[in-house]
Amino acid sequence: MTPAGKNPRYFYGWNIVAASFLAHLSYAEHFSSLLGFFFKPFQAEFGWSRSAVATVLSIARVGEAAVAPVIGPFVDRYGPRVLMPIGAVIVGGAMLATTQINAIWQFYLLRGVITSIGFTIMGALVSDTAINNWFIQKRGRALAISRLGNNISNIVFTPLTVFVLATSGWRTMFVIFAIVTWVVVLVPSALLMRRRPEDMGLHPDGIAPDNGGVSSNQDELSSYSTRAASSPEPLWNRREVLKTGSFWLLALSLGINSLAFQGINISLAPYIQDLGYGEAMLATVMTFRAAMAAGALPFVGFLAEHANRLSVRVIPFVIQSIAVFLLLLAEQPVFLWLGVALYGLGISAVTITQDVIWANYFGRLSIGTVRSMSYLVSFGFGAIGPIAINLVFDILDSYRPAFIVIIGFFAISAFVMGVVKPPTACRFATAEEINGKAK
Repeated sequence: MTPAGKNPRYFYGWNIVAASFLAHLSYAEHFSSLLGFFFKPFQAEFGWSRSAVATVLSIARVGEAAVAPVIGPFVDRYGPRVLMPIGAVIVGGAMLATTQINAIWQFYLLRGVITSIGFTIMGALVSDTAINNWFIQKRGRALAISRLGNNISNIVFTPLTVFVLATSGWRTMFVIFAIVTWVVVLVPSALLMRRRPEDMGLHPDGIAPDNGGVSSNQDELSSYSTRAASSPEPLWNRREVLKTGSFWLLALSLGINSLAFQGINISLAPYIQDLGYGEAMLATVMTFRAAMAAGALPFVGFLAEHANRLSVRVIPFVIQSIAVFLLLLAEQPVFLWLGVALYGLGISAVTITQDVIWANYFGRLSIGTVRSMSYLVSFGFGAIGPIAINLVFDILDSYRPAFIVIIGFFAISAFVMGVVKPPTACRFATAEEINGKAK
């Protein structure tokens, strides 16, 4: 318990960030960009087409969208401490079972359905909800540090995947994925994760109520990120969320972005290979993309704390659009490097900014419920991307026509994001009141 008016020397919220960071280290196999490395091994062993393999991601997105609305309210009520270890057990077990497949329906079941359920239970919906509850003023930087685990995972696993696939085969890689998941998620999340600071007698950002004022800036007051820790905060149920235009515009913008993002991610590695670049170049370029995304995170985290500004919300989508245009010119190495560099920057910017916007617009007390409902839209759109872009390839023997369409999708996302305004909540409560009702 922290005495009123005094701030703790060390804020426990950073333990939440640490556990989330470790969990993100395990996300490597869930990256659609890494699945692209498995196209050729699967085709060589099983004869599966690229669109057939890519379908597993669409199945996974649908599975996540279906499970998320159940998990979201559970996180709001009980927190991540129980959920994340359970998810890790499911994911690791499914990864090991995948090494025994000999038919594509088995791949779809294990990697598409069971793994997606596990990732939803231990993934960003759960860990980001915890961070959004523990931080308000420092929300952007806390999310950025957490998501750095994603980028480090990508940096490490991109060359490792290329090496293991070349020397030991794809089954060995799935064993590695399983072991990493168990090591970095099971124990750390069980020991460190907590639901809200109020559960431990603390306050968001570690700031006692009488030390943290409320901004007088009217633009900032349009979001909930600047409310004092002890003030009543917005409280939403599913029906109220679905009635707001802000929810649907945000979900539409991020859903269209997810469609484009998932399509590009899974096709980027084979696209680079089709351009004639070798395995060493491929591994280097993909690692460089992850490094750019990681390097941008500290800056992006601070910038995202000003997501109430139009430019901060819109520019990340514009960056992604420009990046894909440069990838169309990637026969020339200079455009390949520029394209992946900008794309890495855009990935970081969109990932952190969207999480901050959701929490700022709808508050933190119901953020699990709100975000889980948005997954129905974003993952629904995201399920289309991997299949669509690889069907285009299977029909036209080229990714270029799909890339051109994706540039337009990113532009549409930017426009829709630019017109979204914060919603007006009908009900407000404090975290202490919520805790009292739960008891």
